[in-house]
Amino acid sequence: MIATESDDRRAGGIKSNLIEQLHDPVRLRVCVIAAVLAVGYFAVYSPMYGKIVETTKKLERDKKLIRLATNMEQLQEQYDEFKDRIPRNTDGKEWVQFMLDGIRLFPLKLVRLDCREPKRVGPYRAIVLKVELEGAFLDMDEFLRWLESNRRLLRVDEISIAPSRSGKHVTVLRLTVLGLTS
Repeated sequence: MIATESDDRRAGGIKSNLIEQLHDPVRLRVCVIAAVLAVGYFAVYSPMYGKIVETTKKLERDKKLIRLATNMEQLQEQYDEFKDRIPRNTDGKEWVQFMLDGIRLFPLKLVRLDCREPKRVGPYRAIVLKVELEGAFLDMDEFLRWLESNRRLLRVDEISIAPSRSGKHVTVLRLTVLGLTS
């Protein structure tokens, strides 16, 4: 029993010593601030930290989805601007006829027109036409302007302009034209 009494006195002594120390206003404020911070950290912040991390990850994922949706809308708008310029279900023969009709609009001599194997360009096919023309330079310039401004979506992949071998005042134009089709 004597050991129990000394433990009680020590416990009472620690309590009374602690209460006596807290009578000092500065020490009381420090203890209250420490207690409030400990309660705030362990009771509020610690349980919420996992939710904060999860919400941040979800927010980043949602921002990526919004950027992707915005990009998709912009791509759709760009596609809508030129989709009517891509003929559907056309083949090399139809593109050759289109090119012949265009050449007939100008006083040019057709030396060669070859249709090569189509190339894959993304979800589309590109008909490859090799064209060789002879004529005046200004007429060739007008023909190239016609190619640039027609309703079909095409690209001049290669071009070379050289004087004719015949020695006349004639120019030779060699083109590789890629015509887009779906």
